[in-house]
Amino acid sequence: MDAVAYAQQARRKKMGRERDRRREAREPRPRPKKKPKPMAMAKEAAGALFMPSPAPGPPVSSAFLTMAELPEGHSSRRVVELIFSSGWGGASGAPEPSVEALFRVHSASRAVARFEEARAAARAHGAAARCGADGNEMMRFQCRSSPADAPGGVFGAGVATCRLGASASAVRTFACSGAAHASVAGACGGGTATGRRAMLVCRVIAGRVRPANDPSPRHAHASGAAAYDSIDMGNGELVVLDSRAVLPCFLIIYKV
Repeated sequence: MDAVAYAQQARRKKMGRERDRRREAREPRPRPKKKPKPMAMAKEAAGALFMPSPAPGPPVSSAFLTMAELPEGHSSRRVVELIFSSGWGGASGAPEPSVEALFRVHSASRAVARFEEARAAARAHGAAARCGADGNEMMRFQCRSSPADAPGGVFGAGVATCRLGASASAVRTFACSGAAHASVAGACGGGTATGRRAMLVCRVIAGRVRPANDPSPRHAHASGAAAYDSIDMGNGELVVLDSRAVLPCFLIIYKV
């Protein structure tokens, strides 16, 4: 091979190498996937660990509501704690409560629809101005007499019902937190109810209220022809005859 042919061959090889380099430059190489940082994995695990959850076992009311814990310093928590503590004077002889946790109860659309049905029924039958306006809605309290036996344990936010006359789904509610807590002492056989307790703050459609000492013989609630929706038992206690008219808003876990 003469010198001219050798030079041409070397030039072609050099041009081929340059074309390969340009082709590689135009085609981006796939970047390797980044491994998750240990700190990010630790934060994710900690968040899952400290998220509030109900006690083991599915609560009966889980299909109708969910709960979200309100941290200390939250504006809604401060308001609810103020209402809770200001009504504690009704529990004579009971020590001051200590709030351990406070949850906002988010009711499912089905429960809210049933609550609005109860409001509509109260408005349709109510002759009083307040009853015709909003169904005589008010805020009430309910304390569990035995939270350990309640559905979901102390974290159960379902409303406890009782039987009163013909109504098998009546709900005992109270005007203040102290009176609700005092009712637990009566259910426990007297004295003061100590330990960890759960109290619900509820919206209630009282509708047409009848005093408990009303002598008129109007007790046809089950037949649909009742002239009242709730019974005023005195001392701040109001028994709502239809559990649909009670909608939990907050769950307070406290200790005395």
